[in-house]
Amino acid sequence: MAASTGVVSSLLSKLATLAEQKYGDVRRIRREITFLTDELSSMNALLLKLADMEELDPQLKEWRNKVRELAYDVEDCIDAFAHHHRLSRGDADPGGLIRRAARNMKKLRASYRAADQIHELKARIMEVSDRRLRYKLDEAASAAPAPALAIDPRLPALFAESKGLVGIEGPRSTLVSWLMDGEGQLKVISIVGFGGLGKTTLAKEVNHAVGAHFQLKAFVSVSRNLNPKKLICDVLSQIMDQKDYGKLEVEQLIPILREHLADKRYLIIIDDIWRIQAWDLVKSALHDNSCQSRIITTTRISTVAESCCSTLKDRIYYIEPLNEVESRELFFKRIFATEHGCPPHLEEVSNEILKKCGGLPLAILSIASSLANKPDIKEQWEMVKKSIGFALEGTPTLEGMNKILLFSYYDLPTHLKACLLYLSIFPEDYVIASDKLVWRWMSEGLIVGEMGKNLEQAGQIYFNELINRSMIEPVGVRYDGKVLACRVHDMVLDMIISLSAQENFVTILHGHEDKFAGEKIRRLSLRCNRPDVEVTQVTSKKFAQARSISLFGYKEMLDLQGFQALRVLDLGQTVLFKQVKNIGKCYQLKYLDLSNTDIVELPEEIGNVQSLETLDLRNCRRLTLPSTISGLRKLVRLLVDYTAALPEEISGLVALQVLSCASYNSVKFMQALGQLTELRSLAFKCWNPDWYFDAGMYKEVSVASLRELGKHKLQYLDICDDDAILDALMCSSSESDCPFPHLQKLVLSNHNIQRIPRWIGSLVNLCHLEIVVKTTRQNDLGTLGNLPCLLYLKICRLYEPVESQQFIVPNRGFRCLKELCFQCWCPLGLEFAPGAMPWVQTFRLWFMPCWKSCDHGVSVGLGIEHLLELKLVDVETGYGCGKREVKSFEAAITAVVANHPRRPALVLRRSGERSAVRKENWTAVETNMNKSLFDSSTVRQSLQKESRDSSTVKQRLQKQSRFQT
Repeated sequence: MAASTGVVSSLLSKLATLAEQKYGDVRRIRREITFLTDELSSMNALLLKLADMEELDPQLKEWRNKVRELAYDVEDCIDAFAHHHRLSRGDADPGGLIRRAARNMKKLRASYRAADQIHELKARIMEVSDRRLRYKLDEAASAAPAPALAIDPRLPALFAESKGLVGIEGPRSTLVSWLMDGEGQLKVISIVGFGGLGKTTLAKEVNHAVGAHFQLKAFVSVSRNLNPKKLICDVLSQIMDQKDYGKLEVEQLIPILREHLADKRYLIIIDDIWRIQAWDLVKSALHDNSCQSRIITTTRISTVAESCCSTLKDRIYYIEPLNEVESRELFFKRIFATEHGCPPHLEEVSNEILKKCGGLPLAILSIASSLANKPDIKEQWEMVKKSIGFALEGTPTLEGMNKILLFSYYDLPTHLKACLLYLSIFPEDYVIASDKLVWRWMSEGLIVGEMGKNLEQAGQIYFNELINRSMIEPVGVRYDGKVLACRVHDMVLDMIISLSAQENFVTILHGHEDKFAGEKIRRLSLRCNRPDVEVTQVTSKKFAQARSISLFGYKEMLDLQGFQALRVLDLGQTVLFKQVKNIGKCYQLKYLDLSNTDIVELPEEIGNVQSLETLDLRNCRRLTLPSTISGLRKLVRLLVDYTAALPEEISGLVALQVLSCASYNSVKFMQALGQLTELRSLAFKCWNPDWYFDAGMYKEVSVASLRELGKHKLQYLDICDDDAILDALMCSSSESDCPFPHLQKLVLSNHNIQRIPRWIGSLVNLCHLEIVVKTTRQNDLGTLGNLPCLLYLKICRLYEPVESQQFIVPNRGFRCLKELCFQCWCPLGLEFAPGAMPWVQTFRLWFMPCWKSCDHGVSVGLGIEHLLELKLVDVETGYGCGKREVKSFEAAITAVVANHPRRPALVLRRSGERSAVRKENWTAVETNMNKSLFDSSTVRQSLQKESRDSSTVKQRLQKQSRFQT
């Protein structure tokens, strides 16, 4: 239902905009638009009602599908009309009677043609509306019976035998230690995790382990649709004598419960909380006494857990999937009664099935139960493996698992359902960059603007909410808590693929063997993992109505003739791709990703794609961009590499906000760059112009342009190379002469400035700083330490400090810093005073001891033990001296870290010995911010702590009027 309501809502918004505009003298169009708006608004009201129903009558489902496909066709017609009207309005010079007459005639013909199409669609709408009345669908929806009472799929977990559980001992011991710590005040522990991970089972096991120590106990489950009276009555019935509480209201029940708990040591377990409001009710009903009472909650939603655990003594436990060994043990015990009973010929297929389950105990048990009654024949197991997921939804043993997963989906708001279904486009185990996903959502109209936020900010909120609800798994977290990417659990992917197919939201094809004979394709995901088989030939006849095409496989060329509805074209994972034809005909295209392909030249007609907002050309070798891209007046993001050849004239990119990573040594290009006043993010490589005939002019223009950008909206600046230009920018003598007052991120790489410029101290919004300096002074730390919002600092020092060999980080300043990277070629000379950098969690040290330092010996007096929040120490040593000195240094670092009170993780490596890190598809700039990939538990813990830390920092900053929170 998410797809249907989403497309109609998007269409209504367009119709409202269209109704406000004037289209010549064709009043007929305005009348038809009014009619369409009224009819579709009425239909959307019923669709929204149906969206809350988990099961639909076949008649209602068929009517919904008709409305959805009709809305798609109406939107295509409206978009085509708007495009031709804009084209005819601007295709001629305003002067000249004949030209004006020709332009008006062309516009009039387009208007009448659109009016005829709209009239045909109007007839279809009337037919759908008549069917709604004829079959009394509104009454059918209102009178739809409640779903038949089914067994709660969580119920078996309450009665599972402890001896059959796997991987429970560690989590149970941790929770028992938290519960029995002797704390007198009421403590809340919340267990958080994805549906099917075993939260209920773990809570039950903890209850058995510690229940005898409490005077009163209760274990109640909360449904998605909270019934406050039932919840309170369920607790009362387990801790008091049976009475008829049903006659009392909630306001009367809560005082009874609070009075009974006032002087008792109690343990209350509230299982599967979905709403913060449900917790507020529980909290108001349970007495906060001093009898060592405890509350355990389980939830799938991180923000609910954080609401439950609002005090410092409360704890959140993020339950993790089973590891490989535990998964095999649980799987084989269920089928063969012993973990070693698997026949050799079933080992391979078993491993593939377990990979699909992804450590989800419910999935492992459900699939194992379906296999337990099958013969040990490999072919039959292969059939089960291929059909795992919602293709097996008719299998009784899997119904409980499917319902558990669907609970989370049904609880999503309508707009999030559509965004989740969109993820079915990507293959299994695909790592999806958050910025890529958000901009694709935006291009397809899946994001609704919120008050005070632009679409990109709203999209990031959507992304974070899906993580918060455990629907997607976070991959990689930056120092500021931003999740860089995500992946989808295989079981969730199966679910959304099934739901997406039901709503014709995404169509997945795998190559020549596919024969598509269904409804019009709206979103196409083409996949082929075999290098000897090219993906299915895309033809306009089959796929002309596609809004997005994503290719994952092998293809050399793509012809887009006839793809006028296309909004998103993603070829970023298409091997050998070299050429795209007729792209100029895709006038609705907003997102074009050609990254990581072999394309070397964009066609001139790219300039005709006037709707284009994102153009991603990263990792395309020796790419040449035509001069026509300067006409893309709606282009917001241009992502290229330093090797790309950009045209000199880019001033026409009036909407450009992100340019990464450009390079040019032309005065004309630098002049045009300074005119892009909307630019907020610039990663730029300055060529050394020594050979250039007018190096002085190039330097003067470059500095002027960068300063001009700094006056406007520039927030992120990454400049590489060229000493002359950067020296001119750095030479300001005072804080008041700051060239970039709005900066939030500044990266000065491969450039050796003499010292840290004074104006950096005025960057009150700066969160990220990377800088290379020839030497440092102790008072430079004061400049950097006073930056109120600095979260990340990478400083590379080439020579020894001026005053002394010791570089002491004082106990003042750096009050918000989370990550510190320090590089040096000279004797280390770095020390942290007690109380220094109180929030630093990651310390990265790159040290290449020179021969001089080796002559004096290498000492490690870092004072790391004073960094009280430290979690990771990452040390890399170079080849500046012999192995003996490096080993001595590493031993000293190891000893220092081992004595740290928090025992942070330690990573030691030498230059050239970096472990191979799998290439992820987020930007190199973001990846360099945080090389470490965190698992989902670490990410959520980090996000939670970020929330708490940020509130603490905010309180501090509010005391200082010049600091901006």
